[in-house]
Amino acid sequence: MPRKVRLTRMIGRMGDVVHDLNCLHFSTFHSPEGWQPDITAYRYDDRIEIWVDLAGVEKSDIRVDVLSDRVCISGERRPPMQARDLSSQCRQVLTMEIECGRFSREIALPAEVIRHRVTARQENGLLRIVLPLA
Repeated sequence: MPRKVRLTRMIGRMGDVVHDLNCLHFSTFHSPEGWQPDITAYRYDDRIEIWVDLAGVEKSDIRVDVLSDRVCISGERRPPMQARDLSSQCRQVLTMEIECGRFSREIALPAEVIRHRVTARQENGLLRIVLPLA
């Protein structure tokens, strides 16, 4: 068999493999431990503020536990919903950088806080946790 024909067949087979890989559902593949959201934390004279990047996470899917020496944040971000365009369907995943699935993050506190006065709310995809200092 001529070399050019063998190379053409190999390229064709590789194209099939690439197509099969692009058809996989990557959203079901994630680390068993989940992912960790990014945070920014500030200490003021009277409080600690923690901002957590949770864009796309529903409020009902977030849990915040304040313990004596740390804050535990956990929950789940569901995969982004694709627009329902019946005239076409996705042929290839070009980039997949948004972490989905279960997440958790534990932040050690440098001082004691008043647990019953802690507040948390979402603002523009960020979770803001305010921990008044004891």
